[in-house]
Amino acid sequence: MKTTKSCALSDTNSSTHRSSLFALTLLGAAIFSATSAHASGMLMQEATVANAGTAGAGDGVYTQSAAAIWTNPATMSHMGESKTTVNTLLLDLEMEYTDSANNGDAKGHTVMPSIGVFHAMELEEDLHLGLALGAVGGSSISYGNDWAGANALDEVTLTVLQFNPSLAFRIDDRWSVGAGAMLSWASLEQTTAMLSPEQDTDKSAGFNFGVMYKHSDTWSIGASYRSKVEHNFSLGLGNLFPASPLSNSISTDLSVPEIIDVSGQYALTQDLNLLASVQYHRWSSMDNTAMDFGAGTGILDIERSWSDTWKFAVGTDYRLNADWRLKAGFSYETSPQDDSSMQWVDLPVGEQYRYTLGAATNWGENTIDFFYEYTDLGSVEIDRNHILLGGNLNGTFDGRMHFIGMNVTF
Repeated sequence: MKTTKSCALSDTNSSTHRSSLFALTLLGAAIFSATSAHASGMLMQEATVANAGTAGAGDGVYTQSAAAIWTNPATMSHMGESKTTVNTLLLDLEMEYTDSANNGDAKGHTVMPSIGVFHAMELEEDLHLGLALGAVGGSSISYGNDWAGANALDEVTLTVLQFNPSLAFRIDDRWSVGAGAMLSWASLEQTTAMLSPEQDTDKSAGFNFGVMYKHSDTWSIGASYRSKVEHNFSLGLGNLFPASPLSNSISTDLSVPEIIDVSGQYALTQDLNLLASVQYHRWSSMDNTAMDFGAGTGILDIERSWSDTWKFAVGTDYRLNADWRLKAGFSYETSPQDDSSMQWVDLPVGEQYRYTLGAATNWGENTIDFFYEYTDLGSVEIDRNHILLGGNLNGTFDGRMHFIGMNVTF
């Protein structure tokens, strides 16, 4: 027979465990927030784009910038003995949430720099080595703790860097192939209205390869593949719940999807080049956000049910005179999730539109490329009921990004 004291202790522990479980699961809502500049149409490729003035159109065959080796390592075979490119840019991200029930709106605004460094060099007549380092994702955004979803998301910062060494082999004057290894490092830090977990970092790896066919200076075509890279984080909570059997850390993962790119270039006239790219991002693998904190249950996981996405980019590169080239581009990306009941506060996703302008000039033997990009993240409706939200969240997210940058090739 249990004593009153034992019953009271049991009830206290049960209550503590339930509180611990709920508080810990609130943390999971912030895990993917940093991917607001990383996922799908918001995959932040700008720091690794070779021809940002054309919205990245034709990057898989663009040989005037060493950054093209990121998209397609086979491009190195047409870059000469040596080429180095440094991409620099400034990102201005703004996300707004409007609550339909007037339970609290939110606005997050972030300004941050990014950089990419790329080098291609000839080892032998038909063999090139490429070294690339770039930020493939990351952002920092804060909504504060007064909005309707504050218990699920307050502030988050994510950085994903990749080092990508590669080799390219020229088969003949028209055909070349290339392959490389992707070494990825990621850092994640986030808070909710209730919890401030510790920052964690992770390392991972993947691979990429590509092929390019250059028929002549008039036209060329290329195809490439980048593998999925997955990062696993264990975010410490300190000794927050010493009486609980649950772990004082939460484990989750972050995926950079597989990307297939097909690019082409066609010289319509001696001065005007037309460029195009089609990309396939395999986001269907992101069907669920698992949260593991030692409870042995997945009932509080966040269902995503994302679909694969397509990105279409077109651009023009016009030689104005001996010193200047003018560029313009546009890209459209499909949405991985159109169901408002499946959207989530950390990563509202929809269709993406990018508009770019650029200009390039020569400075001695160096090329300086300026660009501006406006990204319309659109309006994304959310109508989600989940225990992490404490009820139903109904409202609209609106987002946009500005990019301004300068790339130097020497």
